[in-house]
Amino acid sequence: MSTASKITLAASICLCTATCIGVYWLTESERDALKWGPIKDQARLNKRNMSKKQLANRDDFEAQKKLKEKLLAEQEVTGKIVTADDGDSSSK
Repeated sequence: MSTASKITLAASICLCTATCIGVYWLTESERDALKWGPIKDQARLNKRNMSKKQLANRDDFEAQKKLKEKLLAEQEVTGKIVTADDGDSSSK
């Protein structure tokens, strides 16, 4: 067997071995990703769901917002600050 054919054989064996190892590694990494996918999704959903305290805070905020709208509709709100000196001429 000539030197060129030996080099070609060695190169093809190395390439074949590298390809097999690469394909095996890729399938293992994809299998791990598929295995951990539902676990990561569950953790993400648990994080997204609010705790009882957060739900209570949200409900309180909504109630306060409705109350503010109701009070703003009933009362006229101005930026003027009323003090004791304004309009109280009986104390002078």
